[in-house]
Amino acid sequence: MKVYEYLEFLVNGEIQQLFLSDVGDMTPGASPAPTATQVINQNKLLSFVNLGNIELHKKFNILRKTMDLDFALAGEEFKLPSDFLHSISCTFTDGEEIPINNERINLVNGVDNSVSVMFTDPKVARIKGTDDDGRQDMLLSYAAIPSLAKTINTTLYLPHLYTEALINYVAYKAHATIDGDMKTQNNTYYLRYVESCKQINLLGLSNSDNLDTNTRLEDNGFV
Repeated sequence: MKVYEYLEFLVNGEIQQLFLSDVGDMTPGASPAPTATQVINQNKLLSFVNLGNIELHKKFNILRKTMDLDFALAGEEFKLPSDFLHSISCTFTDGEEIPINNERINLVNGVDNSVSVMFTDPKVARIKGTDDDGRQDMLLSYAAIPSLAKTINTTLYLPHLYTEALINYVAYKAHATIDGDMKTQNNTYYLRYVESCKQINLLGLSNSDNLDTNTRLEDNGFV
């Protein structure tokens, strides 16, 4: 869906009574064109849509990617990609899972055989321990940041099952600009957002529709 299609849901429903709902005709090439104030309102709502999209990707791991950690020796550090949100899992290339952020030490002849991928630095992944089988190549699965919408005419690649949650999140942010008191209307929409997320989980619909893998993952039989 285009961003302006989400905004149409909002201005005709959840935020209809707010000044932010004055967005003019959002159809591309509309005549007359939106006023300067209406464009400002469109851009504010656009920023809330982007924030909600990121929040949903973070909560449900909607977009997953895989990063190769080749020759992952003890103490080795790997720079994380710019779209990295958080780690999901890590395995050796034979499929055996590797713990994440496990500080446990297992010394054998002075060598720590407890292998783990550590994320103590937000920009790098650091390898702790040496595998006693000599394995050095790993596959790190991570949740990725979605592409941000630049204009209201941008297509938001978000599965439809998350639409209600996104609408409630944007409504919560919009009402919060009027009154930051969490006991008022914005709290109602925040609770609705939380409930929408619960329903996604209860219905078992939180699986990713956008699993992004590289050829290394496919070559090793994990796809």
